[in-house]
Amino acid sequence: MFDPMETQTFNARAHWEQVYETKTPQTVSWTQEDPQPSLDWILGLGLSSDSFVVDSGGGRSVLAEKLVNAGFSHVEVFDISMRSLAQAKMDLKTDAARDAISYRVCNVLDYKPEKEVAVWHDRAVFHFLVDDAERSQYVDNLKKWAPAHIILGTFSPDGPLKCSGLPIRQYDADGLLELFSPDYLVVKAETVTHVTPSGGAQVFTFVHLERRNA
Repeated sequence: MFDPMETQTFNARAHWEQVYETKTPQTVSWTQEDPQPSLDWILGLGLSSDSFVVDSGGGRSVLAEKLVNAGFSHVEVFDISMRSLAQAKMDLKTDAARDAISYRVCNVLDYKPEKEVAVWHDRAVFHFLVDDAERSQYVDNLKKWAPAHIILGTFSPDGPLKCSGLPIRQYDADGLLELFSPDYLVVKAETVTHVTPSGGAQVFTFVHLERRNA
């Protein structure tokens, strides 16, 4: 039987596999040598070293290794692109990072954590869910898993309308809080300008959401 969701997932995977096959870190807009504000926000939570951190759609980001260098011992990175994760593994610089970071090829809507999540980090995945049903599924999943902290970065209303040729959905802090309330409250919200490797500017909304009674 034809399943439109399977076709959509396949096409998304094919798109991102091609991106990581044909582009270098210096020719994609999302590359960060210093993954801010995500890194400082996570380190500022004062969590124990064995807290489980999930980097949603982390791809080739250096955030996971930076967290390990700061003392974390359980970080999982998942991404829809197998090639991005293979590249990420090759980029790792230390044995400690190889031991502490696990990788999973997965669509964000199919992901299920295998243990309690202390921090869910998502920089520039959620805003690709332009379909209301997909957006609701993402939010419902997180409310069900109930991570203590959600750090979410999306393009802001002053940011781009597309990324990698795909449409996105822009958010301000109030819009993100509305989706996750009343289960979560906003601890911190910032508008952040990311300078791309080519010198362009992209405006993001970042929020730190904390589970009530966490």
